[in-house]
Amino acid sequence: MLVSLLTVILLRGHTAVNDENQPSSSDQDDAADGQSEVAQHILESLRQGNKIQAIKAYRESTGEGLKESKEAIDALIEKYDIQMKSGCASMLLFATSFLLLLIFVWIQ
Repeated sequence: MLVSLLTVILLRGHTAVNDENQPSSSDQDDAADGQSEVAQHILESLRQGNKIQAIKAYRESTGEGLKESKEAIDALIEKYDIQMKSGCASMLLFATSFLLLLIFVWIQ
C-alpha cells in the first residue's frame, strides 16, 4: 500500500492534456513499474537515513523543484513516522568529547 501511495504521489502533476496523448495501457503498466521502482528506492533511502538521496530521486522522477521535493519527502517522513538520524547531534557530541579530551590532556 505504501508503494502504491508513493507511486500516486510521484505521478501527481503528470497528466495528459487530451485523450489522443494518453498512453496505451501497456505503456501505463511499464510506467507504473518504473514508478514503483522509484518509490521503493525513495523508501529504502529514507529507511537508511539518506534523505538527500530520497529528495534527489523524487526530483528526478517528478521534475519538481528542490523546495517542493523536500516538502514532499518531509511529508512522507512525518506521515509514516520514519526515524531520521541527525548528523548534527552526532557531530556536536564528537566535538564536545574531543574538546574535553584536549582540555584533560592539557591540564595533565
